Amino acid sequence: MSHSLGPLAHNLAAYAIYSTAQTEMRHAYKLIESGDYLGAAAEIDSAAHAAEVLARATSDLDVERSERWLRVVVARRRFAEQARVRAGAEAALAA
Repeated sequence: MSHSLGPLAHNLAAYAIYSTAQTEMRHAYKLIESGDYLGAAAEIDSAAHAAEVLARATSDLDVERSERWLRVVVARRRFAEQARVRAGAEAALAA
């Protein structure tokens, strides 16, 4: 992320990515509540990708923050996989 505004643009871009990921996670929880586990998994995967982008973007500036984002990536991917497993179990029960 480079921009003529320098660090301010980097901060704004990072905040936009973070905000979008938070919105995706809120949407995922609503989908889970409605029983749409595959839809939730897709939202969570997207939020995991956003965390991965933030981890890469911060790796040169703040190693500790980058490592925290990488832990978020792992947790979100695990959560997405659990949602997919739940979707499969629900489909098996319906069959």
